[in-house]
Amino acid sequence: MKAIQTNAKFIWTKDCISPNQHVIFYRRFLIDKIPEKVEAIISVDTKYWLYINEKQVVFEGGLFRESLPGAGYADIVDITKFLHIGHNMIAIECWYYGNEGRNNVDSGTPYLYFEAEKIGINSDSGFKYKYHPAFYQTEGDEEPSYLYGGYNIGFDANLDKKDIYNPADYHNLESSIVYPPNKEQILYERPIPLIKKFPYTSCKPLKKNNYYEVKFLHAAQALIHFVLVAKKNTVLNIKTDRYETYGGPGDEHSLYKNHRIEYICKEGINEFTSNFYLFGEKFIIETDQDIEIMEIGYFDTGYDCDIIGKFHCSCDITNRLVEKAARTLYVCMRDNFMDCPDRERGQWIGDVAVQAPQVFFLLSQSAQKLLKKCIYDFINLRKGDKLVGCVPGVHSSELPAQSLIAIGEYGIISTYYKYTNDLDVLKLSFEPSVKYLMLWEMQSGLLKHRNGDWSWFDHLYNVDQDVLENAWYYSSLKFVKKVADLLDDHRYDSFINERIEQIGSNFNKRFWKGSYYASKDVVDDRANAVAVLAGLCEKENYEKIKGILLKVFNATVFMENFVLEALCQMGYIEEAYRRMVSRYYNLAVNENSTLWEDFFILGTKNHAWSGAPATIAFKYFLGIDTDDGFKTYTFKPVEGLFDNMSCEFYMGDNKVTINYPD
Repeated sequence: MKAIQTNAKFIWTKDCISPNQHVIFYRRFLIDKIPEKVEAIISVDTKYWLYINEKQVVFEGGLFRESLPGAGYADIVDITKFLHIGHNMIAIECWYYGNEGRNNVDSGTPYLYFEAEKIGINSDSGFKYKYHPAFYQTEGDEEPSYLYGGYNIGFDANLDKKDIYNPADYHNLESSIVYPPNKEQILYERPIPLIKKFPYTSCKPLKKNNYYEVKFLHAAQALIHFVLVAKKNTVLNIKTDRYETYGGPGDEHSLYKNHRIEYICKEGINEFTSNFYLFGEKFIIETDQDIEIMEIGYFDTGYDCDIIGKFHCSCDITNRLVEKAARTLYVCMRDNFMDCPDRERGQWIGDVAVQAPQVFFLLSQSAQKLLKKCIYDFINLRKGDKLVGCVPGVHSSELPAQSLIAIGEYGIISTYYKYTNDLDVLKLSFEPSVKYLMLWEMQSGLLKHRNGDWSWFDHLYNVDQDVLENAWYYSSLKFVKKVADLLDDHRYDSFINERIEQIGSNFNKRFWKGSYYASKDVVDDRANAVAVLAGLCEKENYEKIKGILLKVFNATVFMENFVLEALCQMGYIEEAYRRMVSRYYNLAVNENSTLWEDFFILGTKNHAWSGAPATIAFKYFLGIDTDDGFKTYTFKPVEGLFDNMSCEFYMGDNKVTINYPD
């Protein structure tokens, strides 16, 4: 990460600690000559929208904190083409949350930082401000889920001003207050692209009395746009079909609220485009008064990458699963990877392990920056020697199983390195990974169980945590051993080799029951699959393990990824295909454009950990592999599985098209 040398001041308003503030900062200035390139450095807590000469330059700037403990990010934006000779006006609309969630951390002091040295404009008391008059705090309903930050949007069109981004009363506005940058206001350069705003999609609303539905082309992080005629003070309640979401397995009776927009109409024609996205597959507008909609639609928004990977075969269920996996992956990306955009928005590190391979097959190259950022979050925001999940965010916690997956052979670090050969992530993660593994004690040649903050291996029933914990840990040992060789860093060889030898010598003695692995009476498909993936299962026992994986179905959608991977690793790819289409069938054929959280239709209708079919299709059905960071690839399709297969993906800027049989 690159630190920013701060030359400007940190500014805000007089009442600097109120939550849910919508403030616009202004600076009017003269330019005699426009430099060849003018870049602005901008940082806020929490989000901003930049306008120059009343034209939007940045849609949704600001990246959720933190990069390092207590530190934030700064955007670097080329503003050259928006400047002109003579008078110019900069307007920066800021939204300070003042609350926290599983993806954001409150600085405690809202601020704006702006620096454009080439034109001599730096944030200081020369910046003026006003509170946006149209925004208000909604009342009488629940706020959005505590699991993610922000508030509902209240917007009164009667108080909106046409000159809001170039106010006529500029000289009468209050001057900003300069605050000394406290020790927490350390800024690092934003490592990922700014949020992308896609072209406008016009829609035809479905009207049911005073209830309107606007259906999207697919699940989206959407901005509503409308032009309508209404009486003064008519109230529109705008939300999506994902406004209410239930918890996942084990939490299915808990109800979580999403954001909504409350819009108070002015008399006559109302034209509104939200800057704040709502997630779902359709907008819902409720009102108790008659309105006449003249135009309505939405702008899709999201991480600045494209879905470019394609897979097609003679099985329609597989095709639909891969297509839905791509959309699920994309809507679970923004400032960070999310488990789901409609309940938590947390970067659970186990979910990202499932997402990681899909990034390289399904998305354009810029998506890889978000995966690298995820790794840096995971390592830099650890708590002592504990590697925690769901960072950045204030609800982070250590789930040892997820952290072991993350640093092991099937985790985010190994996957990122496999497809990039980027040694930076290995250098960053090697020592923290080893020190994390040192937190476990041994007992009779195997691990002494560690609870962490949450001893979670998968939802629901029959989880054999003893087998899983030892197998995931062994896989992590094997990967850090590989990293030690790649980095030529052998400081921890004694510890690593001793632990590998201990678990390798005792795992089968303790857990092998003649035809399956178990620590007690329960036979768990997940535990047997991970024993295979860790390399602890002898090849002569593969046929017996296959039998278990074809008749035991404890795994939720999350762990199903690893069960399918194990079947494929053992060479039973056709069996993996049959298990996959059977278990995912309901998720494939339902009306949603994304994949549900659970096989039993619990929880969210889109969830990050559900995309295993895409990985299986590219990696095993087509047999695409690389050993040089995707500079080249090998291709070994499964014969006889389908009548035909084809795919497209990119290696860097090079498009690869495969048709089988050709």
